[in-house]
Amino acid sequence: MTTTSNNSQQESERGSRVRAIAGTLTDEIASGIPKVGDRFPREMELQARFDVGRHTIREALKLLTEKGLISRRQKSGTFVLSDTPISPYVHTLRDLPGLLDFAQTTRLDIRHISGVSGSSQLLEGYDNLTTFRWLRVAGLRTVRANGTPLCWSEVLIRKDLAPPREVILSTDRALYDETMRHNGTRLEYVEQEAVAMLQPPAMAKIFNVPENSAALLIKRRFVSHSGETFEVSQNLYPAARYKLHSIFRQRP
Repeated sequence: MTTTSNNSQQESERGSRVRAIAGTLTDEIASGIPKVGDRFPREMELQARFDVGRHTIREALKLLTEKGLISRRQKSGTFVLSDTPISPYVHTLRDLPGLLDFAQTTRLDIRHISGVSGSSQLLEGYDNLTTFRWLRVAGLRTVRANGTPLCWSEVLIRKDLAPPREVILSTDRALYDETMRHNGTRLEYVEQEAVAMLQPPAMAKIFNVPENSAALLIKRRFVSHSGETFEVSQNLYPAARYKLHSIFRQRP
């Protein structure tokens, strides 16, 4: 018990030290030392300055990277990317219209449109969807107000129900809403699942976060009033950039 207690105390102290170092470096970046675009001090310099080990410095730099303050470039070093930390996008979800609010405050930069079969990995875990062909729409979703990369979106729309390609590329509406308009249907319910995972290497580069850093996958299934699943989506977020705020009320 004593050994376990000591280890826990040491981990707590090291975590506090990491946060303190990250806080000091964050304040210095905000004050312009170093400036945006400047090379950031090397790990060995920071180890000597704060009198800590390499692992502690790497954890502190990881926090700065997740905040969007620094960018660690292979073979080039670390540079200051911004003097202002990225604030998490707060998604308040009380009801179905809250999903529409999300589409209005963010923008999807479509990178891929292609057909996929019902055996796609994006449909794993869903029953009775394998017999359909699907239209995959994928891209980077950003915050409209400041252009901050928010998540990587993968949307599958049943191909026989999908709007025309030109509509998908030009619309500012949520794709599920555009699909309902195209088919004259209404939304019955949305099934949502949140999964904690590690950031894949390819996505880590897009979001400028460390590989295997914390990520949050939000999976949704959209069902029409006729009981048909017409869309399935997956949004992968760096954990520090998305906060889901929900309110649950007691039924009368």
